[in-house]
Amino acid sequence: MSAPVYVLDTGALMAYAQGVEAVGEAMVGAADADATVAVPLVCLLEAYSLLDHTEHEYLAMLRRNPAVQVLTPALHVDRADDCPVIGGMARQTGRLGAGHAAFLAISSAAGLITSRADQVRKVLGYDWPIVEV
Repeated sequence: MSAPVYVLDTGALMAYAQGVEAVGEAMVGAADADATVAVPLVCLLEAYSLLDHTEHEYLAMLRRNPAVQVLTPALHVDRADDCPVIGGMARQTGRLGAGHAAFLAISSAAGLITSRADQVRKVLGYDWPIVEV
């Protein structure tokens, strides 16, 4: 599998759990292209906190998909440390998950699937490939 073609933010994960087909279609397209879809750990945790416990199984199914990668920030204080950059992007987007998703989209040169394009465009701009669900 190659680099992610899409990053799913918190809203995209919630949309997937609630049956929005566009998210599933993007994952199928990625798998067909032998690519992956990235899920920022922060967004996954946010989605679990916002969904009803009866919807958690949908996120578990998504996580079992071999085309899905849950990615954590690099946490090396004296080397590559993603935390300051993600924190700065979160300040601009207004949400920690949106900051982590925008960071992964930039660092992977991947499109972003979101329910709040207005937030991530503050970091990614209007030319970045964003799918709003």
